[in-house]
Amino acid sequence: MPNKKIVLSNNPLLLTILHNSFFQREGFDMVLVQDGQTGFQAIEAEEPTLAVFDLMHLGEQALDCCRAVKGDPLLATTPVLLLLPEDAGEDLADDCWAAGCDAVVHRPLAAERFLDAACGLLGISTRLARRFPVSFELSFLDSKQKKHVGLCANLNLGGMFLATETLFPVDTELAVEFVLPGFKMALQNAARVAWVNHPEWLKKNSMPCGVGLEFISVSQSFVSALQEFLDSLKGDD
Repeated sequence: MPNKKIVLSNNPLLLTILHNSFFQREGFDMVLVQDGQTGFQAIEAEEPTLAVFDLMHLGEQALDCCRAVKGDPLLATTPVLLLLPEDAGEDLADDCWAAGCDAVVHRPLAAERFLDAACGLLGISTRLARRFPVSFELSFLDSKQKKHVGLCANLNLGGMFLATETLFPVDTELAVEFVLPGFKMALQNAARVAWVNHPEWLKKNSMPCGVGLEFISVSQSFVSALQEFLDSLKGDD
């Protein structure tokens, strides 16, 4: 995902869902638009990973924007998700598909259903998107091979949130080492700083000071161990 931006209608409920999801944790920027014209201009300028337009707020302009995007050879690959009004019938849904959209979500706007659709368009599995709350210590090395200690606060196959007072800029590469609770073998892997929760500008108020990490260059043994651990947590739900 080279460009972590989402162009979307200025909808407070939609923003709340996104801000409490995988997309906020992984540092996606939300580019808000007020109408179809600014929506098209934002897609053209920002080259977003995803565009989300709400027909309840934009009406026919959402369809016009979708047609314009899908009719532009340079923009046509941008995934477009359209949200239908509460009383929308199948005819309106058919109009959305005819406009070239990649997904349609019906109201009422349920967070899980919307996020499943958005993740599906981006090729992100629900397992990858969901973060499981955990608490275990780990060590990590910075680029100068200096060792630090932190606390893993949540985890999934794609990364973790590392609670630490030692902060690093986005895109810094770290080497993490940890033992999963209930496991004996230590796991090691490279990780990239995807976002920072700085005490003076918290991106996520519910999380402590620290960094969101994205695992990179993962081995099959690393993934298998994480999968086994996460499956055990899922069984406790």
